[in-house]
Amino acid sequence: MKFSNPVILYIERNNMINDFISYSVYMRFLTGLSYFNSAVLVAQRRGIGFAASEATWKNRFGREIKPGANPLVIIKPFAPIDLFFEASDTYSPKGDSLPSWIAEDSSHIPDFPCRPFGVNIDSIIKMLNNHGVYYDERGMGERAGGIMEYCEVPVFVKAYHNKEYASIQTHYAMVVNSRKSSEEKAAAVFHEIGHLLCGHLPQDETLKKYSWIDLSISKRDRANFTTEQKEYEAETACMLIMKGLGYEYDRSKYLDGYLVNGVEPQYDLEMSIAAADQFLRWMKGDSELLHYIPNIA
Repeated sequence: MKFSNPVILYIERNNMINDFISYSVYMRFLTGLSYFNSAVLVAQRRGIGFAASEATWKNRFGREIKPGANPLVIIKPFAPIDLFFEASDTYSPKGDSLPSWIAEDSSHIPDFPCRPFGVNIDSIIKMLNNHGVYYDERGMGERAGGIMEYCEVPVFVKAYHNKEYASIQTHYAMVVNSRKSSEEKAAAVFHEIGHLLCGHLPQDETLKKYSWIDLSISKRDRANFTTEQKEYEAETACMLIMKGLGYEYDRSKYLDGYLVNGVEPQYDLEMSIAAADQFLRWMKGDSELLHYIPNIA
């Protein structure tokens, strides 16, 4: 792997990638915490368990922060930072025990019962259109899931904004294999959107005039991208999306075909993390998909 962000670089240098993935999925599934903020927590405290803000501990769990507890810093949406405290930094004035699903350290993160895959593909298509991505289906071979393309000639999509539909131009087109099941189509969408949000396609200047479309696509030098690098980044984003939604997902079978001399190619995990976080924010902002984003803490 290769990294540009110092947080991800620190995690990689200290052999904490697997710890980060298991912890970030745990926190995303239970609280909706972004993958990047989980990385920030893991970098600050090796072996960290469940963590939350002082207000969350007090209002949701009836717990107080222990005197002298050291806070952990995260990046707060719409504000510079917020302070989190680990479960072991709290106590209950009434002597109540912690809920069974709260891990006091990373060695006690519980296994989640994976729920049946049931994302509504029609709602996902609407969400894609609302963010300037054209969607279509086409019969393909059994091994094909879909493709994500930059169209030189823009296409039109109907996007829902301010309680009405508007026809907008976009250069981004996704085509998914019509022969797949709804579940397989959704997984293909998650993979193909990884290519887009990881910056594998050119920037769409047409969409920039729509201030209500939040793409947050990374600007990257695409000249030296290899197929193996792009597939690893997109499939890792897909895996993080699936696991963040509480679904079991094994990416190894797909990625075995993109090993370079039997080893992983150089790719940027930070891009996969950012893509997964962005797409899950899209889903959370869509009323029809909101119930697919767990948020119990």
